Parts: sequence; structure tokens; C-alpha cells
Amino acid sequence: MANLGMSNTHVNQFDGSKRAAKTRQKIQTAIHVVLFSAAFLFVAAIVCGIVV
Repeated sequence: MANLGMSNTHVNQFDGSKRAAKTRQKIQTAIHVVLFSAAFLFVAAIVCGIVV
């Protein structure tokens, strides 16, 4: 029975970590999208001659 208690506790902690991991993944994805967009706009501006 002690093992079941530990197992349930571990599952509950894992669920919290899973939520935190999803949040971290969303933030990381948003950062990647912003950086990629900024890099693309910078290169497009160089190609169009806006940035010298």
C-alpha cells in the first residue's frame, strides 16, 4: 500500500510538471516565432534596400 501511495503522489507531481512543460513549450514556441519573424523581416528589408 505504501508503494501505491508513492505512485499516486508521483503521478500528481508529474501532472503538474506536464502542465509546466506545456506552458514552457508554448512560451518557447512563441519566442521562436517572434525571432524567426524578426529575422525574416530584417532580411526582406535588406533585400528591398530599406536597410543599408
